Amino acid sequence: MNELKIIGRKPVIEAFEAGLPIKKIYLAAGVSGGVIQKILACAERKKVRCTTLNRNALQRMAGPENHQGIIATMDALPALTLDELIAKASQRTNPAFALLDGIEDPRNVGAILRAADGSGIDGVIIPERRSAGLTPGAIKSSAGAAFHVPVAEVTNLARAIDALKAHNFWIVGTDMAAEHTPWQLDLKMPLAIVLGSEGKGMRRLVREKCDFLVKLPMLGKVESLNVAATAAVLFYEIVRQRSKGTE
Repeated sequence: MNELKIIGRKPVIEAFEAGLPIKKIYLAAGVSGGVIQKILACAERKKVRCTTLNRNALQRMAGPENHQGIIATMDALPALTLDELIAKASQRTNPAFALLDGIEDPRNVGAILRAADGSGIDGVIIPERRSAGLTPGAIKSSAGAAFHVPVAEVTNLARAIDALKAHNFWIVGTDMAAEHTPWQLDLKMPLAIVLGSEGKGMRRLVREKCDFLVKLPMLGKVESLNVAATAAVLFYEIVRQRSKGTE
């Protein structure tokens, strides 16, 4: 099994609080602070070995990420199958998933996971290929949300959409050429929101399988929002619609 690096203070403490099996902690020499002390206390309780490195060695481990003086390692997070994800959400009324169609920037994946956690999205579906997965960068950008949001990996996103439709999910794609905005749709039903890649959007076959296409109106000079910002707007529109009448 591949080893996963958890980089940064917030992701490491979230991993401990989520009960994940941390194998080892690497600390920068001289690092201190309340969060670090909390992590060390967790490591002591869990009998996790801690090793001190100089900052250059820790940065080499972290690669391009800001390590904030700490890196933890564990076995790679196990992804669910689509059937497992659907079964996990089946007890919820009108569950909602996000499908990532070719999103390659780990920071966008992490930000989407963070928005999904905050808005109560029931799971995120990621293709095994041509897409950023649960990398250290994605986990760090998620601020720990990657440890709380169920993630399924699929070999073929189009077939995954067909499977979701067989379970009575409605598929909503994001497309700047769409005629409708998300607040013109009734989102109080089982949903799968498809978010296309940063440059090209959804692939043609995935787009054709959508039941509805929506866009966010752009009133300024730029053509579109970042995909993670778009995801957050859509997720919270679901929250807004579903909370009406229950306030």
